[in-house]
Amino acid sequence: MTIRFNSRFLQCVIVLLISCRGVSGLAAPQAEQEPTVESVFADAPFDKWAAQGNHQDMAWQVQASADRLSFHQRLIATIQVQVPGREMLKRSQDDHITLLVEVRNGQGVSVRNFGLLELNNLKPEMKRSDVEFSWQAFAVPGQYELSVALWDKKSGEHNFLRRLFHVDAYRNDPLPEMWRGLDAFEFWSTKRDGPDYMFHADVEGKPNLALATRRRVEMQVLLDMTPSAEVFRGSYGYYNHYLGAALPTFKLLNQINLKNGSRRAAALDLVQRHIVFEQDDGKELDWATLRKTLSPDNGPGTVSVKDLQSKQQSPVYLREEIVRRLKAGSEHEAKTGERPLHVFILLGGPMDFYTFPKLPEIETGNEQDCVIYYLQFEFTQREEITGAIGNVEKMLKPLKMRSFEVRSADDVRRALAKILEEVGRI
Repeated sequence: MTIRFNSRFLQCVIVLLISCRGVSGLAAPQAEQEPTVESVFADAPFDKWAAQGNHQDMAWQVQASADRLSFHQRLIATIQVQVPGREMLKRSQDDHITLLVEVRNGQGVSVRNFGLLELNNLKPEMKRSDVEFSWQAFAVPGQYELSVALWDKKSGEHNFLRRLFHVDAYRNDPLPEMWRGLDAFEFWSTKRDGPDYMFHADVEGKPNLALATRRRVEMQVLLDMTPSAEVFRGSYGYYNHYLGAALPTFKLLNQINLKNGSRRAAALDLVQRHIVFEQDDGKELDWATLRKTLSPDNGPGTVSVKDLQSKQQSPVYLREEIVRRLKAGSEHEAKTGERPLHVFILLGGPMDFYTFPKLPEIETGNEQDCVIYYLQFEFTQREEITGAIGNVEKMLKPLKMRSFEVRSADDVRRALAKILEEVGRI
């Protein structure tokens, strides 16, 4: 939970730790046990307030919305509570303010969360500010009952509001069954930046991405994680913007449930020419291992001596890896007599600033048994790049290739639907 003080006089952000499943709360004295959702709700007469109905002792505003699709292909729900700073200052001698929230779906299943605001360090300037409490969650379309309470335990004052909250269905959804079986409402953890926020290992729900094919499919999802100073203009901002879209998509594609085949995942550095991460067991991505490759020392602001010596960078290593993997598949097929379809799904940023040398066509002996899907994520304004999809297609000839330009989560959803539909026909 984040509290933002929106004022030109006071620029700061206080992070409140919340969780709908585990330990949470502001840093407590070491001798005290940190509060949990269960302990906070047990301490507050929340059910009594709910029975009494809406009530307001303090000025506040409550808003709820769910109008945006994330790159995780889940709808983002946001619940916000605004309290005038002057209301907080009136209670500066109290211990803390408690905020509680409960969301109940149409089947009566509820999830809860909370936040605590310590009041002992409030500044006078806060009277010019609004305090904003906010939670975010992944939600499936449907009607919900939202209950929010604000409680000053010392004075006994409280606010309580119950209202209906509707999450609209995704319009013209090409994957209408994708959310079937998911928990209706899944609160995020408190962390709101960095790779953990991009990946959301804290969210346990898995989308319904079953893929049945008559022919055996060997699927490999390859993520370009090259922190190229040339491609990303030496900007961590550009690189993080790219990862913020590519990492969730990488996670999502590795949740495809192949009924007849296998799935592998790998992340590549095309400039340093090596595999930075690989997993071939077909299970959920090992985020702890993948996370280590995203260290602060591995970004577009760090340029190696080798990079400085090479004025022009090339993505040829991507071609070499695909060829190596296809040849390894050919050797396996020669032993077993199988002829599966090799499906590569490539995730990468624009390659406009790479040099593409002239190369002969790929020959592995099983070119006809391979199809490549290339999702190019664009992280800059369109006028800044010319598009290098054609060069990538030439580099990988004669392999069959289908390319998608990705600027939004909606683009990813349409591309994913097309991939599943085409491979599912095989």
